[in-house]
Amino acid sequence: MKNNHTSLPIIIFIISTIVGVGIVTLPRQTAAVVGQSNMWMSVFLGAGIAFINAIFLFMLIKRFPMKTVFDIGTELTGKWIGKVINLIFVAYMIAISSYIIRTMAEIVNYYLLDNTPKFVVLLVLVVSCMYLVSSGLSNIILFFQLYFPIILFMFFVLTLLSIKNIEPTHLRPIFYFDGIEILKGAHTTFFSFVGYELIMVLSGKFTFTKWKPMLTIFSISIGSVCVIYVLFFILNIGVLSIEELKVITFPTIEMAKAIEFQGFFFERFELLFLFGWIITIFTTLAAYYYSAVLGMRKTFQVKNTLPMNMIIGFIILMLSLLPSGITELFSYGKYVNYLSYTSLIALPLLLLALSFRKGTAS
Repeated sequence: MKNNHTSLPIIIFIISTIVGVGIVTLPRQTAAVVGQSNMWMSVFLGAGIAFINAIFLFMLIKRFPMKTVFDIGTELTGKWIGKVINLIFVAYMIAISSYIIRTMAEIVNYYLLDNTPKFVVLLVLVVSCMYLVSSGLSNIILFFQLYFPIILFMFFVLTLLSIKNIEPTHLRPIFYFDGIEILKGAHTTFFSFVGYELIMVLSGKFTFTKWKPMLTIFSISIGSVCVIYVLFFILNIGVLSIEELKVITFPTIEMAKAIEFQGFFFERFELLFLFGWIITIFTTLAAYYYSAVLGMRKTFQVKNTLPMNMIIGFIILMLSLLPSGITELFSYGKYVNYLSYTSLIALPLLLLALSFRKGTAS
């Protein structure tokens, strides 16, 4: 890898991008599908699928050093088809961004600022992200490194404080295994690992050509998120039970609300969690926002970042306002998953196949 960088900033970037909405919604979604106490096994399967797919993405960018997916598509398919492919990727990034900030706004309105209009919450986040993205990828990566310890501290504290509330009977039967249900759950958990695909955007700044460093990056980043998800699954099940997980919209936050220390100077521990979680939402949004802006610039060959930055911000803001409520928002999330199939799997595999067919040097 060039540009005198180590793997650590890339690992932090990927972890910060992956961890977001899934930490608060995934336990409920998986419980609704699997409905058994060892549903955390679906997380391992989802992580495995994500890791395998990440290998294919690396095989693609390895053949095109210092080029992003937006450059690769145009080179392999021609100018106009390449533009269409690029716009599909951009649409996916915008859809992800709109979904996560609207979810954040719902949670902020419900738990923190119940009298603040959603539009104001969304606007503040989009404008803040617009400012960060305008500073460039290097500063985004530095920002992620700055706040990464805070995110880890938040997870660590919440874990320690939640352990005493675990009811062991909620975790039983431990050795019961229904392979079909676990596989169904993997379909759900896989989408909570999205974020690693932005390696196809980072490849424009860093040269990824060696297998060993990339395997290390994917193993640590996806593996770390897997451990976090499994840990929070076990905590959610132990504190709330499977049946409660099926009906609670944001179980991880409710788990944080269950933490009580009589006479302690800080009683509302869910606020600590929400503070750290909002940072994770911001980092995820910044990564996808930057990627969407870069995609638009490369597609339409625009050198000035500001116009595309404002256009992407406006589109994200408007799309995030479309769902009328939380139920419609979760329905919207299903369509985002369908778009993810195309952008995560179908198009990269198509481009990889074309690169072999055209005999692109590796």
